[in-house]
Amino acid sequence: MDKERLKEIFVEEASEIIEKLDVEILNFEENPADKAILGELFRGVHTLKGSANSFGFSRLGKFVHHFEDALDYYRSSDDEISTETIDLFLEGVDLIKEVMRYELEGIEGEPENYQACLTAIQTILDGSAPAASEAPSAAQEDLSAEFGNPEEEEPALDLAPGEKLYEITLKTDEDIYFRGYDHATFFKLLSEAGHIIDSNWDLSRVPPLDELNMQHCYLGPVTIRLASRQSQEAIEEIFEFLEDEEYAVKPLALPESGDGAQAAAPAPEEEADTPPQTPAASAPKSAEAAKPAQSDKKAPAANAAAGKKPEARSFVKIDTAKLDELFDSVGELVIAQNFLGENNQIQELNDEGLNKTIETLSKITRLIQNRVMSLRMVPIKDTFDKMRRVVRDASKKVDKEIRLTVQGEDTEIDKTMIDQLSDPLIHLIRNAIDHGIEPDSQTRKQAGKSSEGVVTLRAYHKGGSIAIEIGDDGRGIDRDAVLKKAIERGLASEGDDLSDAQVYNFILQAGFSTAAKVSDISGRGVGLDVVRSFIESMRGKIEIESKLGEGSTFRILLPLTLAIIDGMLVRSSGETFIIPTLSIVESFRPDESIVHSAQGKGEFVNLRDELLPVVRLNQILSLDNEKPPIWESTLVCAENEHGRFAVLVDELV
Repeated sequence: MDKERLKEIFVEEASEIIEKLDVEILNFEENPADKAILGELFRGVHTLKGSANSFGFSRLGKFVHHFEDALDYYRSSDDEISTETIDLFLEGVDLIKEVMRYELEGIEGEPENYQACLTAIQTILDGSAPAASEAPSAAQEDLSAEFGNPEEEEPALDLAPGEKLYEITLKTDEDIYFRGYDHATFFKLLSEAGHIIDSNWDLSRVPPLDELNMQHCYLGPVTIRLASRQSQEAIEEIFEFLEDEEYAVKPLALPESGDGAQAAAPAPEEEADTPPQTPAASAPKSAEAAKPAQSDKKAPAANAAAGKKPEARSFVKIDTAKLDELFDSVGELVIAQNFLGENNQIQELNDEGLNKTIETLSKITRLIQNRVMSLRMVPIKDTFDKMRRVVRDASKKVDKEIRLTVQGEDTEIDKTMIDQLSDPLIHLIRNAIDHGIEPDSQTRKQAGKSSEGVVTLRAYHKGGSIAIEIGDDGRGIDRDAVLKKAIERGLASEGDDLSDAQVYNFILQAGFSTAAKVSDISGRGVGLDVVRSFIESMRGKIEIESKLGEGSTFRILLPLTLAIIDGMLVRSSGETFIIPTLSIVESFRPDESIVHSAQGKGEFVNLRDELLPVVRLNQILSLDNEKPPIWESTLVCAENEHGRFAVLVDELV
């Protein structure tokens, strides 16, 4: 594999790790007692460090190395992490992103706040030095103590109540260092999960010193015995970044008392989940070699132990360009199949066998379409998780207490739209925080609300669309103020009979704002024209609902996928056309009593007190000049960014 391809893989994997860092830090801020989250952070940063150093990205490697040390300190201590430290960690993630850009684009020097942030992180470690010196970390101990002599006497088993005995075999490939892992890391993680009884190393593959390549691992299988209160699944999580064939974890039966071995005392049922004793308290000194903890991987061995056959699943990475070609081909297939099914000559044959074949083809085509479409569908959860950082930063900037609530985060949406959704959501959330929520807690209390403002992110299916709502429980939009501003700008006239939705849509116009003071976060309306443009480019639309004093909701409606759009077939003047389903509100045949015409202003229908202009499809497309009475025709109520209108057609196919 050439270096450029390896670099592509590094960028892809590093980007995934960096995207998760923000979320994990915020998760830890909400659950500071959960050290497993810190373990996840540490492992991600450690992997990033190894990969960066492999490619000679020294600036990134140096910064990530110190970031890793800071995480390791909090992971192995009982010190509480302050809000200021969380802020520093988040700043560190921002800097990692920036340094990564510098490295990939070959930009000289360092980002502006590189040294300042690095110094602040080092200060954490300097402040922890006295405590650290009292109990040196296992990672700093000499690993040579672990190269046991097989002829030595079997060490006594010093098991605490509730501990179980495991045998762990590491059969790592020679490229383990290149992938950013080493044996010391795994020993460190294992000693945090319990205490290591002993280890045996196969050194038969180690070459003479003059033939040694420091990038290769020559160690044969390493066998470790571990005593731990944790489950087999938790132990296997430590090796989640390795391939299944590179490690094995199996429980060992405890030896009976006698022969120099001490059997573990049975543990009461309620003590099964108590935290493991620290290595310093329970491990023999020769077994204290290293330490880090791990997370949630479903273990094949665990399933087998439970009598279940593990499900073999494999994954491949595919170039998105190839997927796009596949989606395009399936789209053509669906269209071809529909034309075949609607072909008049085939229908006139009225052959039962042929009709069944076409029906079978239709079912298979629909199945292929659904399966292929599902390849692009991903949960919106990751995008929603990113918004937590946006809410945290924006609320601090405007000094407001804000709580983010999320609903429907498992709703799946087209991957192409996911990639484009972040910017519109950030705009709308910042607007909600800065302008939607009241300026201070006192104002909220006077309005009978809690001091903490609430911003809600919600995703759900609505008909054939995906709906994403950004709501706030703030003061709402002042309809009169918006209408006054619209009249001043010539967007509306005095006396216009406009619905609430039409008035609120004015704030989506470029440069439209009712804010007396525009902050560097937002002013309701500043940037919302950009949001509208983004959404329309994805064939979507925005709806706005608001109640003065109660709050506002911006609803983004998007098609389920950009690959294939469902539509309604209509016929006009003998020609067949398709109207996208997303644009259709309803279809109807009007009574003569609701049809009106205005001299010089065209034809209208009064649909439930809303005047809709009538667009004759045959005339607008210059098919012919026929003009049948509106009440004898079919109307399709459609809408776009300019509002609703009625399309006159001959029939719905």
